[in-house]
Amino acid sequence: MGDHLVTCCILLAAYQGERYLPAQLASISAQTESDFQVLYQDDGSSDRTPEILKEWSRKDPRFRAAAESGRHLGAAGNFISLLRQADADRIVFCDQDDVWEPDKLSSLLQACREALPGPEAHSGEPPLLVHSDASVIDGEDRLLAPSFFALQGWDPRAVQLNRLLVQNNVTGCLLLLNRSLADLVVRFGHPGRMFMHDWFIALTAASFGKIVFVNRPLTRYRQHGENAIGASRASLVRRGMQALKERQKARARIALTYTHSEAFLEAFGDALPPEARKTVKDYLSTRSMPKIRRVLSVRRQGCLMQSPITRLGQFLFG
Repeated sequence: MGDHLVTCCILLAAYQGERYLPAQLASISAQTESDFQVLYQDDGSSDRTPEILKEWSRKDPRFRAAAESGRHLGAAGNFISLLRQADADRIVFCDQDDVWEPDKLSSLLQACREALPGPEAHSGEPPLLVHSDASVIDGEDRLLAPSFFALQGWDPRAVQLNRLLVQNNVTGCLLLLNRSLADLVVRFGHPGRMFMHDWFIALTAASFGKIVFVNRPLTRYRQHGENAIGASRASLVRRGMQALKERQKARARIALTYTHSEAFLEAFGDALPPEARKTVKDYLSTRSMPKIRRVLSVRRQGCLMQSPITRLGQFLFG
C-alpha cells in the first residue's frame, strides 16, 4: 500500500502479561489475513513478558519490538508512543490478554474497504475508525457474555460526537484506525490529558471523519482481576440500583464527561472543525446551568447516554 510494506500494523502494548500473553500472540499469528506487522512495546514489566515477546519474535518475524520498549509510559502513553512509530495505512490496537477470532483482522480491513471505496492508501482519505463487538471471557476462558455491547448496554448506532461526548462505546482493543485518523491523534493527543486513549480517538473520529461498527464479536475480551478498565459483569438494572446508593460516584462519572470534553477541546483548539467545536462548546456550556435548565439543554442537544438506565442516571445526577 503506497510506500508501506504491509497492509496493517498491529500495536501491542504489554505489561505484566505473562499469564495470558502467549494465547493472544498465538491468535494473532493464526489470523486468516497474513499481511501484517506487529509492533510490540513492553511497559517496564518485571515478569517474563519481555522474554515471551522476544521468544515469539524469533518464531514469527512479523513481530518486532518498538523503540521505547522497557519504559513505563502507562496505558495511554504506551499506545500513543506505538502510534507514533507505526508505519502503515491501517493500524489496529491490541491488548495482551484477549484472544482474537481468526477472521478479526480480515473483517476489520474489509469494513474499512467498504467505508472508503476507491483507490487505497492515499493521504487524502477521510479519518476513519472501525470497531467491533466482542464476546467476554474470564481468566479461565469461560464465556461470560456473548456480546460486550449488550452487556454494557451500549448503542452501536451512537457514532455521533454529541453522543460520544457523554458516553464512550469505543474500546481500544477492538478498533482499527486509518492513517489520516492516526496522524490527527499523534499530532494533537497528549497522554497525560486523556482519561483513556480510546475515548479521545473516538471523539477525534466523530469530529473529523466517521465511525463504522462491525456487529460481530471479533475478540474474546478477557476480564480478570488485573484489568485496568473493563466490562461490568453486573446487569444494567443492578448497576442503576448501585448508582442510587453511590450518588457521588455517579455524579463524578458525569463530571468526567465535562472534564474530558474540555481537555479534548483544548487539545485541538482552532483545528477542530467548526461544527464539532460548536457541539463541544454547547455541551460544556450546560455545566454551569441550574439543574432543570441543564437537563433540558443536554436533552435538546442530543447528548444522551446509550441505555434507558444510564440516561435516567444522567438526568438524576447530571
